Amino acid sequence: MRSCKPFVKEEELAVIRHAFDFAVTVQKDDIYDPGIVHAMKIAKIATDEIGLGASSIAAAILHNIIDSNVVTLDQLRKEFGDTIAQLVSGYSKLSQMPTDRISLQSDRFRKLFLTVVEDIRVILIKLAHRVYDMRIIEQLPEKKQVKFTNEVVHLYIPIAHRLGLYKVKTELEDLYMHYAHVDIYNSIQEKLDDTRDKRTQFIDEFIDPVEKELKKQSIGYEIKGRPKAIPSIWDKMKRQDFELEQVYDLFAIRIILDSTPENEKSDCWKIYSIVTNIYPPNPKRLRDWISSPKASGYESLHTTVQGANNKWVEVQIRSKRMDEIAERGQAAHWRYKGFDRKEDADVWLGQVR
Repeated sequence: MRSCKPFVKEEELAVIRHAFDFAVTVQKDDIYDPGIVHAMKIAKIATDEIGLGASSIAAAILHNIIDSNVVTLDQLRKEFGDTIAQLVSGYSKLSQMPTDRISLQSDRFRKLFLTVVEDIRVILIKLAHRVYDMRIIEQLPEKKQVKFTNEVVHLYIPIAHRLGLYKVKTELEDLYMHYAHVDIYNSIQEKLDDTRDKRTQFIDEFIDPVEKELKKQSIGYEIKGRPKAIPSIWDKMKRQDFELEQVYDLFAIRIILDSTPENEKSDCWKIYSIVTNIYPPNPKRLRDWISSPKASGYESLHTTVQGANNKWVEVQIRSKRMDEIAERGQAAHWRYKGFDRKEDADVWLGQVR
């Protein structure tokens, strides 16, 4: 309730509270039953990380209530109305879909998956559930581990990617690789740890002249420097048959601007000009997603430049608004536009399909 308070109405907070009280009551044999804790954690991911609204949060709290045969769909409808009942019912249908052979025909299955669901929020609640499952994957029975990781790699990572939920997608990729290829994951992690001090020094030195120029021109900004995610590094190593030390752009710097919507594009190109005046760019590695955003809504300007010791660094340039969309995808819009209107959901699901 605290997480979503800034985005929902007072009466909607009451619905979330009611969903919790109701879920606890129907599980009254043991108020400390992990079922309610599990449901709360999924609801928290749904609001904090996917950006869903009150109906979805209530449905996440109640997601497995009709499967447990304690409550019927009609009872749920009387208690919470059509929308929440439909979300819970849709979730139940989705859970019953056979995903054992999904890897053999994942494209076809994803289309079927998106067609079976009438409301996109059902998929997003399920996505929140799989994020939770992957975080505790080692605590689950082996059969569930195989089923869930299979679904994640063939279904939920591609869906999160298409929906522009990049933060969720990156975490799922990381958790999956840690589970499925633990030796490779740990080997890359160790090499990154061994070189952390050198990398930090390199990034600090790389940023320094850029920051000086931004301050000189009185540009409001934030700079984040980080190594690429481990799955992304491994992917490059496989595709290009490289050792870790040879990976083209192991470092990524993000420059986030304070800019007004009407000046965003010109401000981003201004920063591009500042960066490429200091460091020579690779013209083949320029990606302009501010003139033509990706289908998911992602907007950013990417360039790869040569820093000290001929090391390549990817620089991502974007405004605060663009950064929020890049991190949270459509969730950044839903929060403010009121995604709980069904007609918005229908139009958007049509586009995703």
